[in-house]
Amino acid sequence: MTSPDQPPNEAPYERVSGRPSGFDDWLQAFKEQVSFFTGVRLAVGLPRWPLADVLPVLPVVGACIGLAVGLLFAIVRGLSGPGWLAAVLAVGAAVLITRALHEDGLADTADGLGPHGLDAARRLEIMRDSRNGTFGVLALALTVLLKVACLAKFGSSTGLVVLIAAHAVSRAAIAIPLLAFSPVRSDGLGAKTGKPGDNDVWLAVGIGVALAFLLLLGKGILVALFAPLLAVAAAWVAALWVAERIGGYTGDTLGAVQQTAEIVFLVIAALLIAR
Repeated sequence: MTSPDQPPNEAPYERVSGRPSGFDDWLQAFKEQVSFFTGVRLAVGLPRWPLADVLPVLPVVGACIGLAVGLLFAIVRGLSGPGWLAAVLAVGAAVLITRALHEDGLADTADGLGPHGLDAARRLEIMRDSRNGTFGVLALALTVLLKVACLAKFGSSTGLVVLIAAHAVSRAAIAIPLLAFSPVRSDGLGAKTGKPGDNDVWLAVGIGVALAFLLLLGKGILVALFAPLLAVAAAWVAALWVAERIGGYTGDTLGAVQQTAEIVFLVIAALLIAR
């Protein structure tokens, strides 16, 4: 697999001054991030803003991904399909839509940070290797199993709202390490994201948490509160754990943070939502 931390063969940014302003600019920013985070290629021309300048679109992009895979889950479940089948198809669809971008980052992060006794330089060297090792394969297998096990519990409508909420919150959580830490390399996707302002980070996280809360409120106040908040907390812990070992973040570790938040969200939802 191609590591998401390697510089893509794309044209440079068409730099503009300041953040997006007005509906047309934000729509352009949304299209740019959809084109990056998914396999859907929209006619956006040269990217105009780095990720740090458009963080509030992240939960919206995540919600769109969640809606797509959630509809597939709901259709299969609504046709009296078994929960595990609907769950496997939904997880597989998410991987296809996103080109396994975050899963690839999780695998590379697990390979680099899993072994004991390595210095930061050696960990980063391992993470740059596109081949997956034992830790990466195990991380992927466990995350897929956890996602399927959690989603298999839900009915069609519940699975739909849970997937939208999980993808929205987990994409918003990517903003946390961007604010708290610095990229450890001068190249790669981690460095190209830019440095966000506090307000944009908390706005992105707030949008993701608020959207998840509203979607899950009908399933119980506990899950509506705890699933998004614990997912964000898990993202912070994961980002801190990574930073202590390599001194900051990379594009790979941003993917690992997203996957951590998504899994924690799904686990809490599965535990707190009644059958």
